[in-house]
Amino acid sequence: MNILKNEIDLLKDKTILTTSATFGQLRKELIKNLGVKRAKGFLLRNGWHLAESHLKELMLEEKDILKLVDKASSLHLETGQISGVTTERTINFTEQQEVKEMYAKGTWFDSFEAEEHLKNHGISDEPVCHTLTGYASGYMTTACGRNIYAKEVTCMAMGHKDCTFEVRVEEEWGTEMQEEIKYYEDKSIIDELEYTYEQLLEQRNNVEKISGFHNTLTQKVIDGATLDEIITSVYELLDIPVSIEDLSFKPKVFRGISYEEYDILNADLRNCLMQTNNGENYFLKYEKTNVIKATMHSRIISPIIIQKQIIGYITFISTKGVNFEEQVISFIERAATVVSLCFLNEKTTFEAYENMKGYFLEQLLLNQYTSKSNVIYRGYYVGIHLDDPFYIARLICEGNDNVEIVEDAYQSIMKSLIQYLEMQGYKILLTQFEGSIVLLLPRLEGFEIKVRNMIKHLNSILPKIQCRIGLSNVTDDVGMIKERLEEADIVLRMNHATLVKFEDMSIVGTLINSNNMESIRRLAIKELKPIFDLKEQKKQELLKTLYVFLGNGGNLQQSMKDLSLSMSGLMYRISKLEELLKKDLRNPKESYDIWIMLDALKVLGDIELE
Repeated sequence: MNILKNEIDLLKDKTILTTSATFGQLRKELIKNLGVKRAKGFLLRNGWHLAESHLKELMLEEKDILKLVDKASSLHLETGQISGVTTERTINFTEQQEVKEMYAKGTWFDSFEAEEHLKNHGISDEPVCHTLTGYASGYMTTACGRNIYAKEVTCMAMGHKDCTFEVRVEEEWGTEMQEEIKYYEDKSIIDELEYTYEQLLEQRNNVEKISGFHNTLTQKVIDGATLDEIITSVYELLDIPVSIEDLSFKPKVFRGISYEEYDILNADLRNCLMQTNNGENYFLKYEKTNVIKATMHSRIISPIIIQKQIIGYITFISTKGVNFEEQVISFIERAATVVSLCFLNEKTTFEAYENMKGYFLEQLLLNQYTSKSNVIYRGYYVGIHLDDPFYIARLICEGNDNVEIVEDAYQSIMKSLIQYLEMQGYKILLTQFEGSIVLLLPRLEGFEIKVRNMIKHLNSILPKIQCRIGLSNVTDDVGMIKERLEEADIVLRMNHATLVKFEDMSIVGTLINSNNMESIRRLAIKELKPIFDLKEQKKQELLKTLYVFLGNGGNLQQSMKDLSLSMSGLMYRISKLEELLKKDLRNPKESYDIWIMLDALKVLGDIELE
């Protein structure tokens, strides 16, 4: 039997050969089981100790620092970790021949660590040649007798062409390497396990705190707590100033800070977040939790979301320049969820209340009540005094550019109107009725201004829709609501202005009501039948000519101008009308009767005449 045996000095370290792929697999398992940071520390220390072991033998024969440093590259190449290296270095010594300053920079070619990282993990956000870096740091520190550290500047694993590095004494790195140097501290497995246990324990405690915080707030919502009470609890539990703001960062409620200080800080925040486009100021929407650093303070902002729509923000405020911990972000996101529930609860309650008010008005319009006194009493429950003067109005919406107004659009318009009037503190009743919106509007000081502002608000938020309101005469009798609605309908047919009032109507409009409507219609159509029997285009042409001529009191010049006709054209039409109606249109009595009939048909909506 032949026995092969190396003659090895038992005092020397054995050199073990392995492949880069094997080391790459080891590296992969370290990252998987220890995490990126701990694996980095392990690999840096591994490179450091490898350099120390190489130098241990070399320094038995060589003590000159410069010669030891010069051999660094060749020893590193022998490890097989790189295929080549270029280095430029400068070393300054003290009078005692100790290293005073050192600066080096260079390039590692074909780093096995970068190649294995790309193979196992893909592109990295930071340099990954930790073993090479640790080797350079350990070698220079051991050779020079003082703490010298290498830092990888570019890395192939990040997509760079080469892996480059710099080397300096610890003091020359300043604060840049403070966190990196901590990785070189030796840690035993026991220390790692203890640290991991402490981290797990801390994580468990944080989870318990966050869970308890969330449960406390959720229970308050279940118990019917108001938004003010919820925010007060958030402040008391965390001792962090907190606020609720709308999408323009205007405050709704805040705790833990004075009014004066809040106004200053809120102005600071708004100045920081304000955006400008085409001369108009606006604020971006924050769909996720963000940390905002303004000039005078910092905030965590988390969106309040109801039914997939952001309606505002909850913010934690810091004026001491303290960075918010990750745990605080978890707290604010839980608080945002609970505040969203609170707002949803308020929204549901508010909508139910508004639906009840709408149903109440619908009953009044349909005369579905037992007695006036009972209705007036029920009005008190919704904040409306039906024994005080009020108006009935109809709101109609017409689409610009042939935009069709569907039923869902009226629902959106009603919601916008309710929110606007709630902000104005104006209590009304409104409901969707007969294809439009009907409103009961109590008469208040500055009533007409309020109504015009209401129309202006709707037209501003609905640019493709034109809203108009017809307003009845004032009344304090709930038994006259149906008649007042007829008045609102009549004025809308008579006039196309944004706000039309029955009190401004002609005498014809005031004489028409539901009791005589049909008889007036039959009489008018009978008298004008010869015109109605014509083809549509000719009928509209002659009706308009008749209406304008009579409305101008028979003035030919004004009628020519209004109709854009020549004198001969106008005279032809007048002769044709007199022939058809067998009337003398210059006779005051006959012309007045015809004009009244035309006006009546216009009020009734049977004809449209501009």
